[in-house]
Amino acid sequence: MGKKHAHKRVELHLGPLPVDMLNRTLSLDLEPGDVVLSTAAQVHAQRRHPAEYPVCLPHLAQIIATPRYVGDDFRNRGKIELIGYAKTAGSLVLVAVSIETDDKGRYHLRSFYPISDDKANARREKGFLRIPKNQGLRLIGALIIYREYYRRSARFRISSLGVSP
Repeated sequence: MGKKHAHKRVELHLGPLPVDMLNRTLSLDLEPGDVVLSTAAQVHAQRRHPAEYPVCLPHLAQIIATPRYVGDDFRNRGKIELIGYAKTAGSLVLVAVSIETDDKGRYHLRSFYPISDDKANARREKGFLRIPKNQGLRLIGALIIYREYYRRSARFRISSLGVSP
């Protein structure tokens, strides 16, 4: 019988931290840099949240890139929180990121786990969480894309009927 090999974890690169938006929204002065999830942070998250870990993990890059809410983690100095919706988890996911960079200029994801809508709303009401300041631009972009999609699909439906638009 052969040996079973343990799953070897590797550091995960999750893309750039949206520092322009975070600086505007939270009045910070962060430098551009990528977010990484170290092997130690993966072990921490899996031990603390074993059922949610595999469900939340695939959504981390998207939540970091386009969070629904952002906030300063006042209880844990030196960290910020980015919160976004993970469809497969069916809930919001909180992603805690250190605002101090390592010697390579990277930000480290410290933890992630689901939170309820009620908890997020209570934190928004207390002023701990904010809607990102570029949220309006993102919505305008989505509306433009939707409008163009609708126009093209309407042309397609009309042309498939043999009628010119």
